[in-house]
Amino acid sequence: MSRKTRFMLGTTLALPWAILAGGVAHAQESQEQSSEDTRDLERQIVVTGSYIRGSAEDASLPVDVYSLDELTQRGIDSPLEFIRTLPSVGITLGESNQYAAGGSQGVGSINLRGLGRERTLVLMNGRRFFPEPGDGASDTNLIPMFALQRIEVLKDGASTTYGSDAIAGVANFVTRRNFTGVEVAGNYQFVKGSNGNYQASILAGHDFGAANLMVGFGYQRRSELSTRERDFTNVPYAQNPSGWSFLNDVGTYIPKLGSITQGVAGRTLGLGVDGQLGNACGAIGGLNGTFPSGASVFPVCRYSFIPFVNLIEEENRYQGFAQFEVELSDTLRFVADALYSHTDVPTLGYSPSYPPTSGPRGPGSSQAFFVPRANPGFNTFLAQTFAPGNPANAAGYASILFFRPFGLTGNPLDPEGSGEGAAYNNAWRITGGFEKEFNANFRAELYGTFLRSHRTAYSFDILGGRLQNALNGLGGPNCTGNTPGANGCLYFNPFVNSRPGNPALGLDNPLYVPGTENSPELVSWLRARNGTRAYEEQRIVDLVFSGSANLGIEFEYAFGAQYRSAQFVSRAINSFSDPAAVPCATEGTRSCLNSPTDLDFPTGPFIFLGQYPSANNTQNVYAVFAEAKIVPFTGFELNGAVRYEDYGGAVGATFNPKLNARWQVTDWFALRGSVGDTFRGPLPSDLSLTGASAVAGINVLGNNFKAIDSGGNPNLQPETALTYNIGAIINAGGFSLTLDYWTYEFEGRFTELPVQAIAALVAPGGSDGQQAVNCASPFVQFVVFEGGVCNANTIGLDIARIRRQTVNGPDSKISGLDFGLNYQGELAGVNINVGVNATHVIKYTFSDFTFEGLTFSQGYDAAGFSNYDRAPGTVSKWRGNAFASFGVGPVTATYNMLYIDGVTDNRCQPNLPCASTPEFGGTDFGRRIGSFTQHDLILSANVETGGLDLQFTAGVENIFDTDPPEARLEYSYDPFIGNALGRTFRLGTKVRF
Repeated sequence: MSRKTRFMLGTTLALPWAILAGGVAHAQESQEQSSEDTRDLERQIVVTGSYIRGSAEDASLPVDVYSLDELTQRGIDSPLEFIRTLPSVGITLGESNQYAAGGSQGVGSINLRGLGRERTLVLMNGRRFFPEPGDGASDTNLIPMFALQRIEVLKDGASTTYGSDAIAGVANFVTRRNFTGVEVAGNYQFVKGSNGNYQASILAGHDFGAANLMVGFGYQRRSELSTRERDFTNVPYAQNPSGWSFLNDVGTYIPKLGSITQGVAGRTLGLGVDGQLGNACGAIGGLNGTFPSGASVFPVCRYSFIPFVNLIEEENRYQGFAQFEVELSDTLRFVADALYSHTDVPTLGYSPSYPPTSGPRGPGSSQAFFVPRANPGFNTFLAQTFAPGNPANAAGYASILFFRPFGLTGNPLDPEGSGEGAAYNNAWRITGGFEKEFNANFRAELYGTFLRSHRTAYSFDILGGRLQNALNGLGGPNCTGNTPGANGCLYFNPFVNSRPGNPALGLDNPLYVPGTENSPELVSWLRARNGTRAYEEQRIVDLVFSGSANLGIEFEYAFGAQYRSAQFVSRAINSFSDPAAVPCATEGTRSCLNSPTDLDFPTGPFIFLGQYPSANNTQNVYAVFAEAKIVPFTGFELNGAVRYEDYGGAVGATFNPKLNARWQVTDWFALRGSVGDTFRGPLPSDLSLTGASAVAGINVLGNNFKAIDSGGNPNLQPETALTYNIGAIINAGGFSLTLDYWTYEFEGRFTELPVQAIAALVAPGGSDGQQAVNCASPFVQFVVFEGGVCNANTIGLDIARIRRQTVNGPDSKISGLDFGLNYQGELAGVNINVGVNATHVIKYTFSDFTFEGLTFSQGYDAAGFSNYDRAPGTVSKWRGNAFASFGVGPVTATYNMLYIDGVTDNRCQPNLPCASTPEFGGTDFGRRIGSFTQHDLILSANVETGGLDLQFTAGVENIFDTDPPEARLEYSYDPFIGNALGRTFRLGTKVRF
């Protein structure tokens, strides 16, 4: 049974690994290889980090190699599970948690050293893998795990070898070679509260003389897991207000005298929360609260949107893979592979509807909409909200002070009341090339790669102009004429009397009046998809020469060139999402474009979400590189590499050197080290002034969500980093120990202007949004206020939109230690494989964030902090794993332990509550996010019978059903520390024949 292999230099110990990498399907005794076969296997050994063949795992670069059999023994059967066990990674996407994933639901990532997923290069068979379109980060969920033989992880900057994106390191997923036979595999994971997760695959290979063809197909299914299935997400508002909102469909109304045409100016007759006489708010799961605004305090019904969303979304993934290799002659080989991958997340669950940040009158959440007395629900609303004789009963209309179309009572178009969305990824990748051996000391390879990654993603949002029309009785797809409620025109009843109850919590509404509900036809007309269809294509040509020469000392070299062409195209999913088609709040008008100084802003038609300008960006990159290795004396090797990469235009070119060495001091002790200048060039989308719009919860505004408008920067320069690593290796008596100290020193790091800092600088001195705005602040240029004006009465919550831009940001430095201890041996007939691996982040510092003379934030050390409102996100000082495998005959038992150190919430100030609510005061919930430890036990057995090689696995993960530690986030836990699944059970089988 293969396990993680520790290499020694030289052909003698390299050959067994080469045999393993060949991916032989049937268990068989080792056969003697001819010298020609030996050369054939050696040329397949290209360990990540060098183009010089035969580099070893414990050579001068810190490369970890994980075999397929080791991953199987440890119960790892997906890229996400593998990546999350690596101590050297930071925050990682993949769980579909919408608040952690942002707009990347269904996408996986690897984030070495916590430097950002876009700074880790992902390869398959040494060639670039699919990016998420326009993002720069590879989608690891698309990797065909069933076809892999091993995974190599280089934990050092490698841009000198591979070019841009490898600034933090490289993950290389290597498929099997020369595979023959058929392998069928499947497994099922039992998850409490869901329908479980399962996958199946088939892989077949056959030799056709000098050629080998391997084809396979895989399917993976992840089932939906609702927040209602995990108690730790159900935290009271007084403890964690993050998942609560005062903008609810049990709204706060201001009845006014006279005609609705007066709008805000009408005479106020009263103020009340819809259905307050019958406590509709509390009956359907809300909380009767208050909302201070300046000197005023308004009544509100607060609601938690968490019961309507999911911890894990339903996901379906498919991969089809084919690989062909043929020996055209004794010295010429052709290799090609093709991969199609698809991921769909068909039912993303969101809050029932978004809160309004703009309406027909422009930016703003309060008094954005008005309801006429003629609305069918109006009179019942008055009777359920105001006592007889109250002046409000004489109202001619009502201004909606605080509101969202659907909240506590859910989205009527979804059985569970959730808002809806979806994401679909399709990707194609074709690689082919020739490998030519001119003689024993000189060879070349020429490869071409084409890849295309396509993503469609959207959610639904309400169209503000349509909402106001429907409130006035002019709604619906068949409305003709101008008579409210006639000629196919429908009213939208916003009041609680039209809502049966809370479907997520199973609560009935005692004030519901049957027959007043809104029709599905009308609700469908009110909303539209908001999102994009985007794709990225890359064409890559690699030419590499390598060989060796006799210069009196051992000398090996490689040199070559690379061409990369990239095109990113993004289109709005419909006209409503396109600012060129529907720029204004009311569809069909373009008045918002008439003057840049009036209050009619081009906010687009949605009440909350922004729009997506069309993009068509291209980039061509040319590079040449060289590397050499010398052995000046026995036991000491020195490697040097350089790369010149030209981006053209204003970006220009970079020249980057790297030097690494290894010294075998004794038979059992070696030293290694490296120093290099690594880099990352801007993406085409980074250089475009126009960008997408999104939303974010703003800390100093009570975590209320605000629209965020993004843009690129044509003046971006490549970011660079000086990296160095020094380490020691000990191999003795079955033990192997590695210890490495590593450092990255960044200059010009790509980042976006920090929206959290902008909001704090514009509205200083508070955390609930009630604080006054400093209209004289130079940072006001980055925000849009309700009504388009800032004056003495403007408070933080009046911020409607925040603008950010990609810039060369603050310098940063990260350093740490990697530890690895392994033992392999046999005791009393028991095969033993034990290992401990850990990473300690010593520091992760940022300098002051200054741009165009403005200081956005002071420098800080991110290590040991959550960094929820700043880069780089959660940074645990310690991450580690341990495993112990014991094999007796065909049966192996493996114990795994994963440890992630806790962090402190940097948003919490000393001697002050971390957060406060107007109803309950301060709370320290999540001040310290605790550590997380998970224990797993996996059993596997191999049985050969009837010409079949059978493998069975069974296991329990998170044996002690440990909940993730609490954090002041929407889900009340940090998804980058804890695991929301709880205890799970797994069964699997694999058949080879």
